[in-house]
Formats: sequence, structure tokens, C-alpha cells
Amino acid sequence: MNQRTAAVLSAVFLLFLYLSCERPPEIPGPESMRAVPAFPEMDDDLFPEGLKESIGASVEKLSQKKDSQLVFGQKTVSAGDYALALGYLLAKLEAGVTKDDFIKDVRENFDFYGFPGKPWGKVFITSYFSPVLSASRTRTLQHTQPLYGIPDDLVRLRIDRFVERFERLSFLEEDKIAWEKLQSLYGRVAPGGPGRTSELVPYYSRSEIDSGGKLRGKRLEIAWVDPVDAFFLQIQGSGKIRFADGEERVVGYAAQNGHDYVAIGKFLFEWIPKEKMSLWAIESHLRSLSYAERMNILYKNPSYIFFRGLPGKPETSFGTEVVDGRTIATDKVFFPRGALAFMEFERPVFETSSSVEPSQWEPVSRFVVNHDSGGAIKGARRVDLFWGEGKDASRHAGVMKNWGKFFYLVPKGEFLTVLRAKNAGQGQGG
Repeated sequence: MNQRTAAVLSAVFLLFLYLSCERPPEIPGPESMRAVPAFPEMDDDLFPEGLKESIGASVEKLSQKKDSQLVFGQKTVSAGDYALALGYLLAKLEAGVTKDDFIKDVRENFDFYGFPGKPWGKVFITSYFSPVLSASRTRTLQHTQPLYGIPDDLVRLRIDRFVERFERLSFLEEDKIAWEKLQSLYGRVAPGGPGRTSELVPYYSRSEIDSGGKLRGKRLEIAWVDPVDAFFLQIQGSGKIRFADGEERVVGYAAQNGHDYVAIGKFLFEWIPKEKMSLWAIESHLRSLSYAERMNILYKNPSYIFFRGLPGKPETSFGTEVVDGRTIATDKVFFPRGALAFMEFERPVFETSSSVEPSQWEPVSRFVVNHDSGGAIKGARRVDLFWGEGKDASRHAGVMKNWGKFFYLVPKGEFLTVLRAKNAGQGQGG
């Protein structure tokens, strides 16, 4: 390749980058996280439920990649050191530590990091859940929408394997937002015809897949479900499907078509007031429409999720099983995977077991673990809390859309020094 050709490709690539990569409208960058000036008041409304399992999963995963780094703004901690710190807390939990003593240990041995602002650590908190869907092995009058596995023609473009060829593009590796966007490019190979080169083009959109039938006849159907249920399963990322004979399967995220996620709620303000917008309200409105009207709204979100079967509970993008009330999803450009955090938020309270709108909101706080991500969770001010499985989790998660506070726990240097020395002594039989 001559220099002129390389220069042209570089220019085209840069133009593509800045026209297509929409940055989140963030004031803080990934590097601006720093230690908070004062500790928040601490409690944990679930203690100790789920905490041992979620922290234990982080210890296991981080220990497998000890040399990687967890970045908290200007502060960096190796995965190995962070696993040691979490291992200390895990041992306390396994020994039956009280909530007060656990909080005391956290205060003494960890610093709190968050994004500056008024208030410090301010984030917008939503929630997700694991739905349980009625399913069929074949198409029926009720189950008209297939859940697809990964198509054979879905291709991921590995930009990192091409950037090194163009010196002018080397800066991309330092631009975390753009770099992450470019690592999520998916498409398909379109034949060029006789005497012409094939091209990599965007993969089929939701409307092309569901209305255009682009995947029909490829034997990719895992199961057939209700189309509205299928849409919300894709948003949640994982769930359980239940067949008429009682068999159940857990399905989870396997791949995505590469199109940006578009929230359909913003197209429904004519029918649903903003303050009443919830998963339940959206679902109820969709089910009141004709098939054509409903699909016209669903097609406004071109993003499409492909599934795979899972042996146990739904899995996170970190490779761990979700833990009710403890697992969170964030944007991995801004938030380090596997880290323990503390969150303050308001949880909905319902008058009866059949109520779909909360009668009040109760302030709570708890420890959570950053294991997951999602197409709709972008930027430094977004946290998505996994609530649980089934209808009750659905009504709680479906109304969560409030501002709260969020802080990461970062082990202090002197604490890590003690842990390293203790770990080295144990390794030598001391």
C-alpha cells in the first residue's frame, strides 16, 4: 500500500469516526474520578444477603488476571491487589461478621472514589431484571416471534488489528470513548458480484430481521415467544423461557447486531406522560395497539440481541452469574469491572402485591459489585441495578429511574502493603 492510499484511508476513517461515534454528553471524563472529600453515611439494607456471592465472584475473576489494571480516575490498582482486598472482606463475611463491623472494616481500609459534582457521586439509577417467558418450540398463534442464536454471517470488525498500520490513528487507543465504540462494530459481508470486491456493511436492523425475514430458514430459532416479551427480553439481556410441558431454559446475551440502542419511550410521550413512564406503562400501551402500530414503534430501536443457552443463572458481561440486588451494569469506559461500590438510592414501595405504581419511595443504601454492562447504559452518570427474576422484580425494576449517589471502594496503600506481606508469608508456609 503506497503512502497516498494510506493517507486517503486514514482521512476517510477519521471522517467516519467523528461523524458516527456519538459521545455521551458527559462533563466528567473517565480520568476525573477521584477520592471523595468526606465519607457518606453507610448502611446496607440487604446485609449480608448476596454480598458473599458477588464479592466472591469478583475475587475469582480478578485473581485470574492479576496483572490487569482497575482504573479509578488517576488511581490505578492491579487486579491482583484488588482481589486481595476483596478477599479480606470475603473472609470476614464467611466468618459471620456483623454489618456494623463490616462497615467499620470498609471505612478503615478503603477510600471512596466518585465523579465530582453537586452532590458528589451523583448518578442516574435504573434497574433491570430477568423475565420469565411463556415459550413454544414451534410458531403458534401466541408465540409468533423467534429468539435467534448468533447468525453465521455476523462479523465483528477488529479495529485494533488495523490501527497499527496507520500512524495517524494511533491516538485512538488513548481516546477511551471512541475506542470502545470502534470495538463494537459489527456487520456482514456483502458479495461484490463478478469481478468486484466484497464489502463489509452494517448488519441487518430490527425491522430487516423481524419484518424483512432476513434470518428465516437459517435454523437459528432457539424458541418462539410473544413479540412484546421478546422485545423486553432483548432489553434485559437474559431471562428464562418456560415451555408448556414445564421444561425451562435460561437464555442470555450472545451477540448484538451492532446498531445503536434507541429507547422507544421517547416516542410515547403523546400517550404516556413522562412522570408516568415505566416498563409496565410501555408494555400496556404496546399491547393496546394493532400489530402494525406496535411493530412500527418497536422498529424505532434498530438494535437486536442474539441469544445462547446458559447452564445456570443469567451471566454478566464479566462472566459471573447475576446476584439479586448486588449486580450492577455500567459503561466500562468509565467504570472498572469487578470493583466493589457503595450506592445510595430510593427504592419503590407498593401498597399491594398487585400494584404497578409505587405509593412511596424509601431511601436505602447498599454495597454493589460492578459486573455487567448494557447497550443503554452509557456514560459516567449511569448505573443499572439487577433486581431479580420474575414479575415482582419486573414491577420494581420497571419504575426505577431516579438520581442517587455512587462511590467505588479503593483499597488504601498501607492496607495493601499489609495484605501483600501476609499473602507472601502464607505462600512460604508462614
